[in-house]
Amino acid sequence: MAFIGTAVFVALALWQVGRADEKRDLQALVESRMLLPAIEYRGGELDIDAMQYRQLQLSGRFENTGQVLIDNVVLDGKPGYQVITPFVLGNGATVLVDRGWVAAGKRRDQLPDITVDARQVNISGRVDRHRSRPVVGAERPDPDESMRWLYVDTAYYAERTGFAVPEFVIRLEPGGPSGYQRSETVYDAKVGMHIGYAIQWAAFALIAFATWLGLSIKRRERR
Repeated sequence: MAFIGTAVFVALALWQVGRADEKRDLQALVESRMLLPAIEYRGGELDIDAMQYRQLQLSGRFENTGQVLIDNVVLDGKPGYQVITPFVLGNGATVLVDRGWVAAGKRRDQLPDITVDARQVNISGRVDRHRSRPVVGAERPDPDESMRWLYVDTAYYAERTGFAVPEFVIRLEPGGPSGYQRSETVYDAKVGMHIGYAIQWAAFALIAFATWLGLSIKRRERR
């Protein structure tokens, strides 16, 4: 059993080393994309795999109708919401913009005032995926049919609001017009976390191997 445990722990350590390498590659990819010049966006779908983290420039206006608050978002240990606002381009196309984080009220029924200036503005932000759907307890984005959503389903959003939007969100750059507090200033692929796990599994493998070796020596001495 000790020998089998050693093999399992070694496999897990190597798997975490592989994950660390993948995250290093992802970190390098993200940083290279963030250094590329901004692209003017005029509406429509984008290849999210090729465009994620790329900076876009947009001209249009924010729309107060159709705003949602992504629920259960914690920043610096405080509960709050991520503010998602439709942005209407000059040609009439609409895209969702993440304006940042706002704190939750003292009571559940106290929603923050996220009214936005609807004048024509120029903004810039980075392409990203919407928050993924929770594994449990999220059969619909708005379980209480309020502006508090657990995640964004663009088809359901179009049905609820009348705005047809692409399958991505634009995260407003810090300091952008009508923006709120942001947490992510630099992308972190968390390579160190996987290295730490690899060291942990390697230590377990060493302990298991030492146990197996000690038991083997004892058996030989008995014989």
